[in-house]
Parts: sequence; C-alpha cells; structure tokens
Amino acid sequence: MTGDFSLPRAAANALFGCLLESAMIWGSSFSRQRRHSRMPTPLGESIPAHGQHAVSVSLPKWQDNVNYEEGDPLTIAALKCGYPRFVFHPLVKQVFDHFEKKFGRPGEKCMVFPSNRTITEARQFMKSYILKSNSGYDLKLATSIRIAEFAIQPIFQEASPAAADPTASYQSNVFVYALLFPEAAAPVAKMFWQHAGEGISSRFAEHCLKLLGSNYASKSYFTNVGAKNDRFQTPGFRLQDLGGGHVRQVSGAESIANQLFVEERFGRNLDLSLAPQAKIMLRQRIAGVLSDGGDSSDEGKMPIVTNESVRQLEGLNESHVLLFPTGMSAIYNAFRIVQRLKPGLRTVQFGFPYTDTLKIQEKFGTGCIFLGQGTNNDLDNLQAVLESGEKVAALFCEFPSNPLLKSADLKRIRTLADHYDFLVIVDETIGSFHNVSVLHWADIVVSSLTKIFSGDCNVMGGSAVLNPFSKNYPAIKFAVAELYEDNMWDEDAIFLERNSRNFVARTAKINQTAAKLAQYLHKHPKVQQVHYPLFTDKELYATYLRNGGGYGGLLSVILKDSQSAATFYDNLDVAKGPSLGTNFTLASPYTILAHYTELDWAEQFGVAARLIRVSVGLEDADELIRKFENAMAQVQ
Repeated sequence: MTGDFSLPRAAANALFGCLLESAMIWGSSFSRQRRHSRMPTPLGESIPAHGQHAVSVSLPKWQDNVNYEEGDPLTIAALKCGYPRFVFHPLVKQVFDHFEKKFGRPGEKCMVFPSNRTITEARQFMKSYILKSNSGYDLKLATSIRIAEFAIQPIFQEASPAAADPTASYQSNVFVYALLFPEAAAPVAKMFWQHAGEGISSRFAEHCLKLLGSNYASKSYFTNVGAKNDRFQTPGFRLQDLGGGHVRQVSGAESIANQLFVEERFGRNLDLSLAPQAKIMLRQRIAGVLSDGGDSSDEGKMPIVTNESVRQLEGLNESHVLLFPTGMSAIYNAFRIVQRLKPGLRTVQFGFPYTDTLKIQEKFGTGCIFLGQGTNNDLDNLQAVLESGEKVAALFCEFPSNPLLKSADLKRIRTLADHYDFLVIVDETIGSFHNVSVLHWADIVVSSLTKIFSGDCNVMGGSAVLNPFSKNYPAIKFAVAELYEDNMWDEDAIFLERNSRNFVARTAKINQTAAKLAQYLHKHPKVQQVHYPLFTDKELYATYLRNGGGYGGLLSVILKDSQSAATFYDNLDVAKGPSLGTNFTLASPYTILAHYTELDWAEQFGVAARLIRVSVGLEDADELIRKFENAMAQVQ
C-alpha cells in the first residue's frame, strides 16, 4: 500500500476553510446549475458553454452523431472540444505539436503522457498490437516507436509576477514523457490513450504551455540532466538511445515571464499548494467518512471526518482509496493488479459494459469471457466453465450497467469468486456509493469521478476503493505498493474536491427527478422500453440499495423505430453530447457514439441503435418533463 494519508479532523476542517474561501466566489452550486439549464445547442460548442476544460461537446442533431462517427470533415472541424479520451483537447494538441516539432523526425507524430510507467506501457501496447498477425500493420512500425523524456524547469525574470507569487507552487520542475511514432501507427497510439485513460489532462497541458512560454521569454535554457549518450543532439536538449527504442531527452526551458499559472475565477487565484490536502479530502469523501460540504457559499458548514463509512464497512478509511486521472485509468489499473496477481488467465466481463471496459480486457490481457446478457443463465454458464477446470483471473461488472441499467447478482458472484478463487471488480459509477452499497461483495470498487461525483463537467478523475476485509486484500495491497502511482494532476484534484462538496445533496435531488421522468416515459405510448433500475432488475437492485439511496440519475429510452428516435432527439431541448452524471440534463444516442462500427453486435445484447441515454440533472422535474413532452409531440 502507499501508506496512511489520513487527515485529522481539525486539519480537515482547517483545510476546508482555506479551500472554502476560494470556492465562495462560485456562489450556490445549485444556482450555478440553474444557469446551465439553457445549454449551448450549436454543433461543436463546449458543454458547459465557454468551459475551457469542458469534457463534453454539443452534438444537437442525430445526424451530427452519425457524421462524427463517419469522420465527416465539416463535423469534425466544428468541434471545439470533445470527451478528452476520444477527442484531443486543443491545449493537449498544442503540447503534442510543440514536442513533435521540437523532437520529432519527418513523418512522426507525438503523444504526451504523465510518467515513465504510463508511456512505457503505451509503447509496449503499440508494439504488441502491431506485431499481432491479424493487425494489418507493417511489422516494421513496431521497431520505430521512441520515448522521449524531458524536464521543464520554470525560469522567471526576477521582477516578474510569477517570481513573487506566493501561490506559485507550479514553479517546480515538470517532467514530460513524449511518445514518438510513425504516423501510420497513430490509430494504435490512440487506442491506448482512449482505452487506458492514462494521458495528460488539459490543465496539465495548460501548465506546460505556460511554463514553456515564460521560459522562451526569459531567453534561457536549463542544464541537461541524466543524459549519458550524445549520439543524437539538438541545441537545448540531449537525446539518448538506450537500445530498446527508449529515448531520453531533457529539454531546455521556454515561456512568457509575466504569465502566472493559476486558473482565475472572478479575479482570485487558485492556490495549487493545497493539492495534497485536497487529495486527502477527496479520498476521505470517496471512502464515505467525510460529510457533505454543503453549499460552497455557506461559510459556516464544515465537513466532518467520522469513524463510520457510509459504505457500511467499519474500519474503511481514505488509506483504502486510490486516485486516478480518469475513470478508465482506475479500471485499467485494476486490470493491471489482476494481471500481476493472476497472470496468464482470462478475465470475465459480466453484463454489457461501457465499451472501453471490455476493450481493455480483450486487447491488454490473455482474453475475455464475455457474458453480455448479464443474467442468471450467464452465471450458470460461467459456473460450468469453472467446473470444467478453467481458472479465471477476475470478474468485472458494473452496478448497474451502462447503458441498460441491469443489476448483477453480486452475492452469487462473490460465492463463485470465493469458491473458484478469482477477484471481483465492480464499477459503481452509475449507481454511486450514495445510492448503493457494493463494496462488501467486491475486492475492488472503481468509479469515474468525472461523472456525478464532480457534476460540473469540467474535470476528469477516477478512483478505486480496496475492500480491506477481502481475503485477497493482503495480495492486492502488495500489488498496489508495487504498481500504483498518483498521476492525478494537482489542479484537477482541487477542482474535483471543490465540485464534489455537495455530491450527496445533488445525488438526492437527481434521484427524485430521474425517477419522476422515468415513470413518465415508462407510461408513454410512444416509448417501447425504459431502462432504469426502478423497472429493470428492481428486486436485485434493491438488495444493494442503501438507506436513503435512490435509483440514480441515468436512464435509457427506446422508441419504436430509428426515425422516431431521431425526431425525438432532434427536438429535445436539453444539452446533447457525450458523458453523464452532469448537474444539467444531458442526452446522447449512446449506441451510435459507442458502437457505430458494431451496431448489429450490440443489438444482440439489447443495446439498440435507436437507444437514447439520458443523464438527469438538477432542473425542476416538471419543467424537465415538459421538455420531454414537447419532443414526444413531434414524433409521429
């Protein structure tokens, strides 16, 4: 394990007070979300509007989504941003371009990662994928992938505001790791970026660009460090070829002296030195031992650290929580732990999952047993496989699943896992720990913090909670100590902590509104089916429902045919784009976006091409239902 980072109650409250001052400028969180109720509709606009670090993009018409999937040039050109694992953020692309121009050879492209471990695994994945006999790639590409490592050291003029800024914790060196590869291999590099979720964030990119700019203005370069071989040299950096294609490059520093790296909100600077404490509070909140921070404008309400977790596991605390830069990174790293503990064995995917969860198991490991229906019959089939003598490493499932909102029989899965010795990893993103209690039945519970935990749709994050009472915990703890590294960027952590303070209150409100909307749609004559835990596997879901919990904010609706679905979607007056768990209602033609190249395959598991996924927000329930009524009225 990485050690006990517990924060005493007094220290937590003191920290909250410090963070509260910077957050007060935001006013009431719920008031902010009411301002989000009229979201941008033009194609390609960021969601939320004008959000520099927004993680969704407006695709307001059904055909826009089809055009995006087909790579229509006009549609792609209109996108100002996108979901960061699928569409490179403009700031991230600037970082790619900078180091591609500086260090790349003719015909090479570049991606940047936050650590040596992540970039090494990216390169290993690319080589392995290309060398597969059926990959269709020129095998020579596998030997042409290089790694460049370099450090950016801030250099400020003595009289510059940056040099005097007491909050400029960004002034320490930043290490950047660039993957350089032939352009023909770019689709494979993008696979790793998308599936593993281990790339740099837009705020990290912004940080690098501002440091580079200030150092350019200083006309100064820092000294080379760690270079052992001058075989290739360019002014300002050294490059070392280590024989295995690993290249170490240490760049000179470059950027504008008078710019501060702090995100400003109404004239106030964000103190990045609070990041370590913010991460502690995040882990306490995820462990369920930190009370809701309430309205961020309420200076008198402080969170309380308790000894009893709302996850209903006595003794659970923040030392059992790991943070990751994205939700997929949490899943990918859980998979790495599985591979380390049980190498060479297949994994099991129970139920139809979010697309990249399945891709990780299929592309990064020995293979996957896909039980896509997520039924008791699937568990019977799994038991038959296990009784035949095959061993499996782990079972992955979602609770409930995305987008069909099915619930897994976790008790039966746990019984099978104990008897046949495999790990259980549960993704609670859709349910959330405010609504469901699943950790008791799992070895590891993962979640995307990008979604309802944040709510503001402007920061990425993920978490993994280790069950300290699992019989596998000692082995998992040992693997974590060897494998884990914290790559959540500091500023992302501060925003995530601030956004999540009223997570519990927001979840309760969204539960109520979503249930009302689901009941309305369930009774509507033009609706063929509604997927929502209130109707889907209701008794099974209730088995794991927490006291005071609800059925969540996500539902999927299926109309009678594709034309009806497109008409309804086009006329629905809510934000429309990828992602979920936002504080405003967000809709998308999920299957089109996630499975466009495999629509017939997805249909076999009940994931229809005409499925519309709706993530309910904080709007007034009656107002939201009226919007759905108006859209339904346009359907013939």
